[in-house]
Amino acid sequence: MPPARRRRRTAPAAGDDESAPSSSADLLALAITLLPATASAAAASLKTPPHLKHTVHSLPDSHPVLLSLPQTLALAISHESDSGSASPRAAAAAVLLHLLLTHPSHPPRWDDLLRPLALLHDRLTVLATDDPPLAALAASCFELAWRAAAPGRDALVAQTLPYLFSHALTSGSNARPLLRRLFALREALPLLDYTDESISDFKMLLLRCFVSPHFLKAEEGRKLLALVLGVSEGLAREGLELIRAQVGMMRGRRAAVVAYGEVVFRAWKDGGWVRGEIGEQFLQGMVETAVHAANKEVAKATRRILWAFVEQKAVAGVEKLVFRLCEPVVFRSLQVANSNVRLDALHLLLDVFPLEDPDVTKDVNDPLLEKQFFLLDKLLMDDCPEIRAVTVEGLCRILNQFWEVIPSPTISKKLSKIVDDMSKDSCNDVRLSTLNGLIYLLDNPQSHDILKVLLPRLSDMVSDPALSVRVAAVDLLLAIRDLRSFQYNKVVGLDTLLSSLADDHPRVAQKITKLLIPSYFPSKLSLKEACARCIALIKRSPAAGARFCEFTLSEGSSSRSLVEFIKLAVTLALSPSGLKSEQTDGLIIASAKLIKSLSDEGSSLVGLRECFANAKLKLLFKTAVSDNAQAALLSMVPVVSPDDLRVLHAECMDTVINAAVSSKQEECQEALLAAHKLVHLSGCSDEMFEALTNILQSKASCFSEIYGLEPPLCPVASSKRKKGKSLKKTPARSDDVAGNKSSTSILNNEELAAVGGASWQINEILKAEEMRAAFLQSYAEIAYSSLKVISQVYIEQCLHFESLDLTPVLAYLSLATHSALQDVDQTDIGCSESTTINQSLDHLLKCYDKFANGSSTSSATALNKNEKSAQHEHPQHGTLGENSVKGTINVIMLGTSILKFIVDTTTIKLVHDSKVRCVRFASSYTKYAVSAMKGHHESSSFNGDDLKDILILTRSSFTYAAKLLHLVLAGSTESSSPSPLEEAFLLANNLLDLVPAV
Repeated sequence: MPPARRRRRTAPAAGDDESAPSSSADLLALAITLLPATASAAAASLKTPPHLKHTVHSLPDSHPVLLSLPQTLALAISHESDSGSASPRAAAAAVLLHLLLTHPSHPPRWDDLLRPLALLHDRLTVLATDDPPLAALAASCFELAWRAAAPGRDALVAQTLPYLFSHALTSGSNARPLLRRLFALREALPLLDYTDESISDFKMLLLRCFVSPHFLKAEEGRKLLALVLGVSEGLAREGLELIRAQVGMMRGRRAAVVAYGEVVFRAWKDGGWVRGEIGEQFLQGMVETAVHAANKEVAKATRRILWAFVEQKAVAGVEKLVFRLCEPVVFRSLQVANSNVRLDALHLLLDVFPLEDPDVTKDVNDPLLEKQFFLLDKLLMDDCPEIRAVTVEGLCRILNQFWEVIPSPTISKKLSKIVDDMSKDSCNDVRLSTLNGLIYLLDNPQSHDILKVLLPRLSDMVSDPALSVRVAAVDLLLAIRDLRSFQYNKVVGLDTLLSSLADDHPRVAQKITKLLIPSYFPSKLSLKEACARCIALIKRSPAAGARFCEFTLSEGSSSRSLVEFIKLAVTLALSPSGLKSEQTDGLIIASAKLIKSLSDEGSSLVGLRECFANAKLKLLFKTAVSDNAQAALLSMVPVVSPDDLRVLHAECMDTVINAAVSSKQEECQEALLAAHKLVHLSGCSDEMFEALTNILQSKASCFSEIYGLEPPLCPVASSKRKKGKSLKKTPARSDDVAGNKSSTSILNNEELAAVGGASWQINEILKAEEMRAAFLQSYAEIAYSSLKVISQVYIEQCLHFESLDLTPVLAYLSLATHSALQDVDQTDIGCSESTTINQSLDHLLKCYDKFANGSSTSSATALNKNEKSAQHEHPQHGTLGENSVKGTINVIMLGTSILKFIVDTTTIKLVHDSKVRCVRFASSYTKYAVSAMKGHHESSSFNGDDLKDILILTRSSFTYAAKLLHLVLAGSTESSSPSPLEEAFLLANNLLDLVPAV
């Protein structure tokens, strides 16, 4: 048996006696002993010691200590009041007083406790500063007395209310509990004498509450503010003025303005001062401000104050008040000359509609209602588009809400005007409001019968020039689709929808997809039936069907069903089913778009990769006819065949080379970009770069031999190219390099198109950051020298081209810029030391000087000698007289491009030493443009299209030349040598001459 455990005796705590205190003084002394000495200074709240609480609450109600305790507490508090400082004795007295008020079994003897409570109440203001925990405990005592309806409780609120209001204003996010406590004391607010001068500080405190966000956010706070407006005439006036000022400053703070509206309405409803003349003056001022405010946001905020009354029209007296305030102002303001006033008055009328007098009969109100509809009709034709837009949408809202009480002829007249006239308004916002209003009106089932007849007249709005209107038109169709009594295809024909789906903005196309998806890829039918419907859509309109597939996943179709559709579409595209080429291309593009949508879902791609195995990609590429289909197919290779990116390498290279040596590059740009990307991803960029540079080098060699120029660098065979795969070369023909060397026998359309095609691809490669570095590293030098020769020919012979393609020149400038930037990055040299840019710029300016001075190579003479044969065999070339207009356009195109290059490179500090020469070039070019345009103007040789091109180019030239002038003058100093000021002066004069010439 284990030994008995001994009980451990502990020494009793201080003051822990077996017997109760013999007197109230002893109890007070015990309380002083048990309270921490620093409690009042350091603690956030004054906590009652458990032992003291047990001692007080265990005493019977008739115990002498409890009977004499209130007098003792009064003496203690009175003594502390005389000393003027807080002490543990006062804290102990407050704790004991609180224990008496919260005794669990004995109700307080209010006759005895009123004196110590009153003495403590008189010291509350001092305690709030000297001893905040003691002040908080004292305030809770006063609240207990108030809630218990203690006799004489009115004497305990004069200091309690200011204390609690002040504490609520400074409590931040913790103000909600204090607001609840204040609301419990709401009946004490009218007890104070607000006309007494001594209460002025408390009145300022109450007014501060009107700008406190904590009071406005909490329901108790808003109710308190409403009560404050009703306690005195002065507070009502000052409070409403404060609200008026705050509404004028808040503008966008909607929640605060709505809260003020609720406060004012509650105060009016309570029947205090706000219900009388003071409140009516305030509301009349709000109506005037809502109509005549200079700022729209202020007018909008003011209407929100009034809306608190409008939405409570069912409350007795509110409708009459609204009518009395608004009727004279609204009707007068709707017909003034100021459009802003008319607009604000319109907003107010729409808010308060119908504006009726509740105290008169229907016969009296009917003319008033007709007057309102008459004014709305008039505003539909207002000169201000914003007023028309608001009126349309407002009328639809009125018809939706008051359909039952508006006569049928009036409804028909209004809707016919909206559909027939407002839908064709010249302002985009008015047409948009028409659609938005009709969407809102559809919420009323009683409107459906008449809208079935009217809405088909809006079918053209799906093709509206404004994107926002087209989006709203499809939103209207979506709203119709969800109504059983409507069929959207009777409003807008399917062919129109498919045309928009194929060609419109993605926002519109996605909404049309959402509209059509229950019909053409429904989830409620079997997968086989859903796929068959989608295939039928693609057969009907391949472009629209492919666009439909682009958004099916985002509109809720399952990835599993889309994978099955892709398999079916690929099988159908490869089968000899008699499909038209555009239908086959549509199936391929649709599959590619779906694969792109599914690219983030790994589980779905496993089955797709199996579907494209066994050379199906090559077969599909042979099947694809259009550029879009080939581009789509190339773009999906990295997704469906990530392990064999070279599966279509030969086809990509054929696309690149064929486009570069023919005149068809403009028709296959999308496929070219996709081929570039795929070749780069497969690691075969060098082969593509070499093919393009060889084409450029071949053409540049022909040009250099014809015009006697320095030949470009010879290409070096790439060691990375596979054996047996020789690149297609385009050598010069024997009759081109021997015999007659007329420029017209060489520069035919095919040759120029080949140069343009290869240059365009080089330019696109330079734009792609992932390919640019590889190209610049190995092929920049050959491409640069070839483009240099080609650009020289284009500049010197620009007057002899009927249509000049600037692509080679732009590629030359782009290549020079990127090469210079790469040199700067790799060598960390200063930008101004870049030689590539300076060499290119020097070459361009020399070529232009040759052209401007008429000192072209002997090819110009050859051109004049063979003028007749050139006109007969090559109509794209002509004499300077016949082609002078086109030649002038060519010169201005070149000049604008060179000016842009100069400004761009100067801005990034790649040009330093040639600024004077650049300004001289700009001056010479501007002078030529002025002279040429004056000459053509005198001979009236410009037609409409040529004049438009000239104006656009001249505007760009003027902009770039002005920027160059600014850059040169900003970077020049008095010690600059040579000084650019003289050349800058000449350029400025020529720019001024250019303005009247244009």
